[in-house]
Amino acid sequence: MDLSREFGDDTTPSNGLKHPAATLFHILFRTLAIVVYLFCTAFGGGFTLTFVLVVLLLAADFWTVKNITGRLLVGLRWWNKVNDDGSSEWVFESRKEGTSVYHSDTEQRIFWIALFSSSLTWLILLIKNILTFTLSWVVVDITAMILNIANLYGYIKCRRDAKAKVQGAVGNFLGRQLFNQMMGGGGESSNQQQNR
Repeated sequence: MDLSREFGDDTTPSNGLKHPAATLFHILFRTLAIVVYLFCTAFGGGFTLTFVLVVLLLAADFWTVKNITGRLLVGLRWWNKVNDDGSSEWVFESRKEGTSVYHSDTEQRIFWIALFSSSLTWLILLIKNILTFTLSWVVVDITAMILNIANLYGYIKCRRDAKAKVQGAVGNFLGRQLFNQMMGGGGESSNQQQNR
């Protein structure tokens, strides 16, 4: 299945930001969630308002990363589907090999750094709130951790799956080449052998 059109590929490579809006929103929702979490109560917002705003921002971030920025910035997409028998199955897609030359390395770094750093930030906040016994905020921290780590886990598995597919394709290609060389007389093509 050629997903290059669905993944937002075109024919011009770029070292800068090829998808600036997607990159902005990839960072925006997660950053706003942390800022609201840290400063909302200082500006008169109570726990309930902070909780609702942070969860809404985290939900927007989760959806944006899972459905848009992962596809555009790193060429990966994942989802979890429930089969008819009730079992859960992870599904991974990646850009067709060879189209990766058209993605931006800068956007890839931003994507992965933002995923890891936001998860780490929420983990630090969770540990801080556990150690200071502010357990009401632990609920917010755990919610944030679940949403961030679900995306992080999904994309790590997706990336590993994509690498395994590439390695399998390379192995198959090399195996066919070796077989053809063994069967065809040491690597000479059949035209070269016929000309002798």
